[in-house]
Amino acid sequence: MKKQLLTSLFGLCALTAYASPDTIVINADVYTVDPILPRVEAFAIEQGKFSSLGSNEDILALADNDTHVIDAQGHTVTPGFIDAHQHFNGAQTSLNLYVDSHAKWAELIQKEHESLPKGAWMNGGGWDHTIIDDVLPTREFLDNIVGDRPTVLRHIDGHFVWVNTAVLELANITADTPVPEGGEIVLDPDTGKPTGILKESAMRLIRDLQPPLTVEQRAQNLPKLIHWANSIGITGMHNMSTHEEFLKVLETGDLNLRVWHGYFDVFNSMENLDERVKEVQALQNSIRRQVANTGKQKELGPLFDLGFVKLGNDGVLSVHTAVLLESYKDRNNWNGEWIRTPEDLKTKASAFAKGGFQIAIHSIGDAAVRASLDALEEANQYDVSLPHRIEHVELLNLEDLPRFADLNIVASMTPNHMTKAVAYIEERIEPKRESEAYLWQSLMNSGAKVIFGADASTSTHQDPLKQIGDAIFRTNHSGFNNGQPWHGEQSVTFAQALYAYTQGPASTTTWSDEIGSISVGKWADFVLIDGKISEPLTNDIYQRKVQMTYLAGREVYNANNDN
Repeated sequence: MKKQLLTSLFGLCALTAYASPDTIVINADVYTVDPILPRVEAFAIEQGKFSSLGSNEDILALADNDTHVIDAQGHTVTPGFIDAHQHFNGAQTSLNLYVDSHAKWAELIQKEHESLPKGAWMNGGGWDHTIIDDVLPTREFLDNIVGDRPTVLRHIDGHFVWVNTAVLELANITADTPVPEGGEIVLDPDTGKPTGILKESAMRLIRDLQPPLTVEQRAQNLPKLIHWANSIGITGMHNMSTHEEFLKVLETGDLNLRVWHGYFDVFNSMENLDERVKEVQALQNSIRRQVANTGKQKELGPLFDLGFVKLGNDGVLSVHTAVLLESYKDRNNWNGEWIRTPEDLKTKASAFAKGGFQIAIHSIGDAAVRASLDALEEANQYDVSLPHRIEHVELLNLEDLPRFADLNIVASMTPNHMTKAVAYIEERIEPKRESEAYLWQSLMNSGAKVIFGADASTSTHQDPLKQIGDAIFRTNHSGFNNGQPWHGEQSVTFAQALYAYTQGPASTTTWSDEIGSISVGKWADFVLIDGKISEPLTNDIYQRKVQMTYLAGREVYNANNDN
């Protein structure tokens, strides 16, 4: 009690200009993610910031008749979730094919086909062959349903697409079409013709066929999508996608989301690299001026910044494009294929680091992770104030594990990637290597910083509470491994997972002292859950939902008001 009272008094001293809080939350089970005071019953908010933490008695004593009181009724409250890896924009599609049979694929595709006007393209994604038969589908499957309607369906991993014959013909793709480096046009072994699967950079062959949505169209769609993110408790994200629609919404309305934006440079060539670094610097300065000119950050805190550059060097395990130190168990003499060679990656990472940018590199296979560690070790010679990152780190040679902490490199990982991969991981790697897969707890124990994000539609669920459940239970949702934890020794605790979804991502940005925890002086981003999260955690975490979400002390989602 004494410690709580001192914290409350500190809060009062910190913000003395106001007689009473604007809002208080009482009768709550609060996880602050602040080591000074990790659990409290109540807190107060003034001018959009947490002003005091403590017991119900302490906080109620601060209120007056004008104070808005939220009675949490014993439910759990956490900081607003910060998704550390997203590809979020105003052009996202709604057709989701994450189902467990070909018949269900056909049913959903047929329904979408019938809903579209003649001549319109069909776009969708989420399909996953590994939970059905681990055999890639063909264009003929689509042709039999949609005919000549151009159809592009992205795999749940996001690194390859399934298209029909109409798209191949529009793009003039044949067995003889030159393939961009790091890509593959999958050919039928019997006919020698394209099957309709385009891997990695081969997807660029169809990229310009469809006219993209305008900035105005994307901006019109974005608020609804942000509201959905708020409905699952997300108040911030590290986003690697387009940026223009976010700035448009910020200028013309309310951007109810804090976006740490990553410039996407995965597939750009090595040519004119120095000029591109200057262009990205200019873009960063332009964005900062545009955000500052709105004047909204004074009342709401940080809202948008171009904070890092996204690179990449390999693909994914599901389709054998992640680069491994040893060949795939189910594909002899094949180690994957580089999207960016180790030497080119070093050159690129160092160029952007020299330009002052934080670097994030997509690396899934253990060879790719090693190459990224090498590249970032070289990039560390340049004075960048923020730690560099490696995204995914699904296979990690144990010799490389201590390098994350030693080099101050963040491991940005997706719990659902692991639980999803249980369907195929034992087919891809030898049993002796299983102890090197998805090493969340080992990385944390080594002193490395681990942060979590959903990686957009590459996850079967983007809800942070469900991702936290995956990090703790490590079980597949389709029944693989008999529903048992896969290498449960790498499970994390609820406290560790919550940190990786809140303060962890915040601490890799320039906003570390402003968001990420329920602490006096930070912006009041928080989530009220629809019940109490008990420890030890049970599978109830998968049924828990967000009741309310607040950003800078403002309600941005309330389940009671949601239609």
